[in-house]
Amino acid sequence: AISRSFIPKQRVLCGVAETIRVLCSPLKRLHIQPEEIKVMVCIALSAIPILKKDLTEVKEACKAKKIEWRVKNMPVIFGKFFLSLLQKVNQLEEALTAKGYSSQ
Repeated sequence: AISRSFIPKQRVLCGVAETIRVLCSPLKRLHIQPEEIKVMVCIALSAIPILKKDLTEVKEACKAKKIEWRVKNMPVIFGKFFLSLLQKVNQLEEALTAKGYSSQ
């Protein structure tokens, strides 16, 4: 038997997204495109490890600067994290637009 660790994560994520697309296929009657739902789910699932890595980097930077991980420090801590997140979203939007996906 092949262990789960040998299966590429991207393949698993896209498999989940494909399953959701199939489950959403009846929505075609309501003029909702299951393929678009699949793309959104695949992107969202793929972003989780990236966000986790970025958050770990923020935590390590806080430790290095001796900033305590407290609620009162959250605006400072997450300011750069959300700025980075918005930049990644912008890059993703540009890439999807270049590939022919549009929001309309």
